[in-house]
Amino acid sequence: MNELNTALPTHDEIALHAFLIWEKEGRQSGREQTYWLQAEAQLRLTRQQQAAAAAKAARTWPPQTTAAPKLSTARAITPAAPKAAAPKTTKLAAASRDVAVKPVSVAKPAARKANGSVSARKALARN
Repeated sequence: MNELNTALPTHDEIALHAFLIWEKEGRQSGREQTYWLQAEAQLRLTRQQQAAAAAKAARTWPPQTTAAPKLSTARAITPAAPKAAAPKTTKLAAASRDVAVKPVSVAKPAARKANGSVSARKALARN
């Protein structure tokens, strides 16, 4: 594969990878250039493999379609029945007898004007 089409690893990527190799091999001193070249080679190989896989995926797009399997008409499929609506009342389990309770609706707070709060309007109404 052409190396010009693949992105080269950056200095920071090579440095990090070389550091990881150095730690993995027991932090041996004096082999900095060996670790650097090994890291650079591994990163380039990885990039080339990724580029080859992407090129292969691009060549096979769109995927080949096969003939759709024929559906059997021997058995008709019926839609599922809709679920029953939930009850509008609930029973209290802790009560000694069953008591039906309606859900309580919460009142909306007083409307506020865009330029003032409720307390500011009360102060203006006093004057």
